Amino acid sequence: MISPGLPSLWLSRRAAPETDEEVDLAIVGGGIVGLSTAYWLGKAGKRAVLLEAGGLAGRASGRNAGFLLTGSAEPYTALAASAGERAARRFWEVSSENRELLRTEVLDPGRVDCEFLPEGSWVAALSDTGQEEVLQESARQLAALGFNLEWREAAEVRRVSGSAALGGALYQPRDGGLDPVRLCRGIGRLARGMGVEIRTGFSVRAIEPAGARVRLVSDSGSLVARQAVLAVNAYAASLVPALATEVRPVRGQMLATDPGPRDLPGVWYINDGYEYVRQVSDGTVALGGCRWAAREFEVGTQETPTGTVQGALERFLAEFFPRFAERPIRHRWAGIMAFTADGLPRIGALPEIPAALYAVGFNGHGMSLGFATGRYLARRLSGEDLPPLFP
Repeated sequence: MISPGLPSLWLSRRAAPETDEEVDLAIVGGGIVGLSTAYWLGKAGKRAVLLEAGGLAGRASGRNAGFLLTGSAEPYTALAASAGERAARRFWEVSSENRELLRTEVLDPGRVDCEFLPEGSWVAALSDTGQEEVLQESARQLAALGFNLEWREAAEVRRVSGSAALGGALYQPRDGGLDPVRLCRGIGRLARGMGVEIRTGFSVRAIEPAGARVRLVSDSGSLVARQAVLAVNAYAASLVPALATEVRPVRGQMLATDPGPRDLPGVWYINDGYEYVRQVSDGTVALGGCRWAAREFEVGTQETPTGTVQGALERFLAEFFPRFAERPIRHRWAGIMAFTADGLPRIGALPEIPAALYAVGFNGHGMSLGFATGRYLARRLSGEDLPPLFP
């Protein structure tokens, strides 16, 4: 039987352009890092084009909890043990700089409406686990280094959170919560207004050297750029297989309830960051984490929530925040983070393609690092000779 309606042989072929399109600067990836790089390049008057396979903030940048958090979810002392004190301090410095840059450039002037709630962040210990002592020592060391934070005792943490299961917490008053999709798309709008071209639906499937330049190959044609940035985080290995040894894709899951009364101010990291919760402006409770419930399966790039982790999230809500547990669940979703062995991002130039920079492996902290990282990348693309962002 002959199948009807098939296109001709010629129509089935993708037309290959006779020549590469030439651009000055290219950015691959429309998440917080790529869009921030575009913003800073536009502000510097540079000509750039951003290429995104899907829609802006379609991956991890639009699937997180919307925390503008200083530092790491794990205690400062733990990060210092894995990455070294100098690198851990630099991580906190960059995230603090990131927060202030976002507030100064975008949030406080109201240039992007992303429901920013500057109510502070709480990194809280579970009661009777030993986490409190570690967090308190981290707070002491960070305060000695000059960071703007306070230690809050368990009684106050329980009063503010309404959770009797929490111990002491590290409180940072300049942090807050926001809508990450509206933030990213707003940054993209600002970049466009400064002359950056943004192309969505443009999937880069290969990167190649082109003399001293770099070629970005897609099914619809190729671009040759003087320099490029790869800001694809957990999906880096699909373009640069060598980065597979540096970056491990890990799934994070979340749920959100129906709106309701809002009595949980700020954003909350709990249990060394394994759980995180906040209420958005309409009182919706957004809760994520519980990866420990199926750690061996929460790997790879499949953005699908699972019954095991979602069930663990519901049980966590009932145990730690029972006043929210009866609310109907309105959304369930997953996003893919990029983890590294020492908890630090990987930023540099590809050895085989020096014209291509990469910025990947943000360990779930893209919102906390991405805007400052974008400025660093833009300065590198503009010819500045800078030391590594994370030593």
